[in-house]
Amino acid sequence: MYETWEELEKSIEGCKKCKLCSTRKNIVFGVGKKDSSVMLIGEGPGADEDMQGEPFVGKARKTYG
Repeated sequence: MYETWEELEKSIEGCKKCKLCSTRKNIVFGVGKKDSSVMLIGEGPGADEDMQGEPFVGKARKTYG
């Protein structure tokens, strides 16, 4: 396991465990308070998320934001 969020994020930068690695421009790790009591997990990043490297910035933000 990882001791910090930073260690976890660093470990996925070069991940090649799924097909997203062949087309992604950015990893979409997450934003916000690291000690929050609630975490939202999306199915997979869309084009807007991939371009910006941030979750829930495209259609998902319009729907849930």
